[in-house]
Amino acid sequence: MTVDVLAEDLQPGDLLELSTTSGTEVLRLTHVERRTQGIKFMGRNHQGVLYAGGMKYGELARCVRP
Repeated sequence: MTVDVLAEDLQPGDLLELSTTSGTEVLRLTHVERRTQGIKFMGRNHQGVLYAGGMKYGELARCVRP
């Protein structure tokens, strides 16, 4: 099941559904940093590929929940 959460509620270990140029990836977040302008995150997909990105405060993030 996927749920929408605010970007500022993301935590390491969350499964984030991320749209990329090659499709949709599900990342297990390894790092979440709160900055002045928003959130910076890093995570790996099931193949171990590292992705990094960011979101502004108040944006909705789609997380996968069991």
